[in-house]
Amino acid sequence: MALNEGRVRRERDPSGKAQDQEQKELEDEQAKQREEKGKRNSSATGGGKNAKETAEQRKKKSKGCNTKKTTAAPLPTATTNNPPVHNRKSPPQSSSKPSTEEDERARGTPSVLTQPPTPIDTRHNCKQLGSHPSSTPHSKSHKLSHVMDNNTSRQKQKLATRSRHRLLSIDRDSKDLKQRLFSALGNHNCSTYIDNCNDWPWLPNKQCGSWYLPPNESNAVQTEVYFKSTDGHVGTYAVSLKRLNLQLLEIVHRCGGCFLVDSSVRKILPDSFSRTIPIWCCVINRIVLKYRVELGLNDSNAGDNNYDWDTQLSTPASIVSPEEHGKISNLIDSRVELLYQSKAIVDPERLVQIVTKPVRAIWIANGSVQSDTIPYPASHDPGTFFTIVCCNPSYYFEGSSSKNHIHWMNDDSNDDTGITSSRDSSSQGYYYTPGAADDDATWGRRLTHKLFWANKDKILEPSRTEDETDAVIDSIVNEWQLQQNNDGGNDSKSTMNMEKIGDMNLWIGSRRAGRPPECWDNFDCILNVTENEYPNMHQSMKEQQELFQKTCYYLQLPVLEGKKDKTELERWMPVGLVFLVKHLQQKRRVLVHCAQGRDRSVAIVMAFVALVCPPLFPLRLQPKFESLVTE
Repeated sequence: MALNEGRVRRERDPSGKAQDQEQKELEDEQAKQREEKGKRNSSATGGGKNAKETAEQRKKKSKGCNTKKTTAAPLPTATTNNPPVHNRKSPPQSSSKPSTEEDERARGTPSVLTQPPTPIDTRHNCKQLGSHPSSTPHSKSHKLSHVMDNNTSRQKQKLATRSRHRLLSIDRDSKDLKQRLFSALGNHNCSTYIDNCNDWPWLPNKQCGSWYLPPNESNAVQTEVYFKSTDGHVGTYAVSLKRLNLQLLEIVHRCGGCFLVDSSVRKILPDSFSRTIPIWCCVINRIVLKYRVELGLNDSNAGDNNYDWDTQLSTPASIVSPEEHGKISNLIDSRVELLYQSKAIVDPERLVQIVTKPVRAIWIANGSVQSDTIPYPASHDPGTFFTIVCCNPSYYFEGSSSKNHIHWMNDDSNDDTGITSSRDSSSQGYYYTPGAADDDATWGRRLTHKLFWANKDKILEPSRTEDETDAVIDSIVNEWQLQQNNDGGNDSKSTMNMEKIGDMNLWIGSRRAGRPPECWDNFDCILNVTENEYPNMHQSMKEQQELFQKTCYYLQLPVLEGKKDKTELERWMPVGLVFLVKHLQQKRRVLVHCAQGRDRSVAIVMAFVALVCPPLFPLRLQPKFESLVTE
């Protein structure tokens, strides 16, 4: 009824004079009510005069905000008991035709038929109904559109993190990888400083890079290196003493260079490539020069090429700014001194023997070679450097934000990436994510890169949905885990899964190396640092005693893998160290193993080496080791 009466009043008085009079009466009544309320409060507190002045000030302020005549009256206040006048939410109509919901929506204002007005205090009407951009209909529409875009983006990113989309992205990036990168090198005319790179080995940078190199790929090397991005983060710029990656120097010495694969979801070059590896190369070059001086060698002994030893820092100019480059350069000498004083390089002579040329990196991303802050010398022979080609196999679309490179892909997509699709024509589309293998713990469902490549066709069957793909992955992982727990795999050659430590009777190995009864042919003592145990372990020990009169020693430390059980590793480590000391003093052959021989077993042996071995190469027990007391 109030709504119809308001429309009739607008039609009878299109000039708005009646509305102005009505608004004035309403404001006067509100002011009187506030003044009376102030008097009541002041009579109880003794502040009547101040309360009266405040009421008068509020009245002036309220009138001042409405001195300008407008066709749209302000909204009623929430402090009165008067019912809200709905027609004040809409501007007056110049026509006698009633307003409809479609008309209100076309003008960009909320319809009074579908949304009741929100009460607003008239004391703030000057601010709420002013000319601020957020109060205009267009800005409200823009905000709504922005919210919808954000919701759509979040939904897209959430779907893109499902295993099916990530694995299809990895499969796409791995296709024709070598051809694409060789093409990029050819376009950049890298033959002037890279010679015979077709035979160079391909190595993954752990963890992400391992997903892009199928194990059966030619020239793919199973040796992993680990250049961690956090070592090169701003403010860190470090060379990790725990990840010296000296095995990479052996490879480039033997082959002349190598290709290193890694990727990132957000960056065209991960920090491991743009900062960590350049810092590592520069530190290695400078410390080799330092050792060369100590050993009395001159530059003429540095291989067949007679040139000045390169000690400059080179970084990708498109990623690292000149200011940051200079900041990193100023820290290199301190990083070299830290490495030198740590004596982490236990055989400097061997390092000098293999690093006969300076080590340098170049970078390939988005199908092209990235420019270098320190250009290669204009005149020199190919093979002047040991070159590490840092390759990012992913493609980053132009115009995408740095935090969202996700794009929808299907067989008909024309993405200009140069990547050919071999998917079946009936396959569904997917959200392509560059660097999809990054942080596989969040999407991989415990799937490893080896399991993926061994079961790729089964996992990426074209007609599978996201949920069906997850179910297949879970089935493969559970079957593999059950097989590992039952028999440790099908390879009976346990000697191929262990590594001797220095000149000691001490080995590190995988669970397969400790499988009975074969393990007792190689070892006298087994230290099992896993939560799993072979069912026939104790029976095999009895058989060794009965058949061969051989006493076998076995100890299990129930520690879970990775970060899941860090406190238990600390708890059981003293027990494991006593086990090692006791049996190595008796000249027994000891194997320390975990699931893969890479984390828990290594931690135990590293602690043992730190306690009883001098920092010399090769590692050996200290002279007084036999006299150590373990009781």
